[in-house]
Amino acid sequence: MNATSKLLKKLLKWLLPRLSLPLLVLNGWVLLLLLDYFHTPLNILITGSVLAFLLGYPVRWLERRGIKPLPAIIMILIGTLLVIGLLAVTIVPLLVKQAQSLTSNFSDWTNSFHKQVQILHDWVQEKGIPIDLDGVATNLSNHLATQLQALSGYLPKFLQGAVGSIFESFLIIVVTVYILLEGERLWIGILEWLPTSLRERLKTVLPRSFQNYFIGQGTIGLIEGTAMSLALTVFQIPYGFLFGIFIGVMVLVPFGGTIGITLVILLVSMKSIWLGLTVLVIALVIEQIVQNGIAPRLMGHLTGVHPVWVVMAILIGAKISGLLGVLLAVPLASTFKEIMEIYKPKRY
Repeated sequence: MNATSKLLKKLLKWLLPRLSLPLLVLNGWVLLLLLDYFHTPLNILITGSVLAFLLGYPVRWLERRGIKPLPAIIMILIGTLLVIGLLAVTIVPLLVKQAQSLTSNFSDWTNSFHKQVQILHDWVQEKGIPIDLDGVATNLSNHLATQLQALSGYLPKFLQGAVGSIFESFLIIVVTVYILLEGERLWIGILEWLPTSLRERLKTVLPRSFQNYFIGQGTIGLIEGTAMSLALTVFQIPYGFLFGIFIGVMVLVPFGGTIGITLVILLVSMKSIWLGLTVLVIALVIEQIVQNGIAPRLMGHLTGVHPVWVVMAILIGAKISGLLGVLLAVPLASTFKEIMEIYKPKRY
């Protein structure tokens, strides 16, 4: 009997580590299926929670000045809806108009691009350098034209979809109001199911990560987008307002600012290489001011998540919940990293 027990213990000791990975993969797969099945209600709940978190700051500001919670929430919601409506009738039509104009005039930009590349191609051939710049330019311009047409067609559809989902928008507003009113009791009830150490850590880390990311990144995006729009318009860059807003929106996504600036420089360089260089100089100046002077004051303490894990978090977030998952990826990754510090083996 003792020999059998020892044999079973050895077998379990050998088997358990080898079963852990398949079980982990299976649990992850089941979780993804559940998230996909409940995609719409989860998106409504998460969006309402994020909006309640952001609107909670002005609501508490009003409460400190003697206004009761419900009137303060109503005032902030009405103000927010008015701002959204104002943007919808002023800025959004201008953006759509410029995007459609850029698409229709893109063939002229392509011709200008080919002329510039042909001059460079002739110079390279004179120097005896075996590079086919004309072929590269053709492939690049075709690819950019395809992506631009898809994007310009997607923008009106996206706006129509956002306006058309009235029922979901109403539910998001209802969830936002309830969380603003009863959110503390709701989250306390959820956190009570967790171990004490994890619960206390999560209560501190989660709000701080979301505050640093959303408020900090949102403010930086607003500042950078406004500055880029004004600067590009002043320097008479074609579609400067559209490009500036595009860069500001891209800043909300990790590494998006750099990607957005690069795309804008490539597009403008197709029209004129000197305009592209002008955009590059403007972007470098604004980036240096914002990233070195403003961003450190706004972003606060975002735990040092390695860029590789940030990219992985973004890809996983995009796979699970699209754009919403991308926006939530970094603060959740930051929260996860800080929480895992509890379980890190201590070195003596």
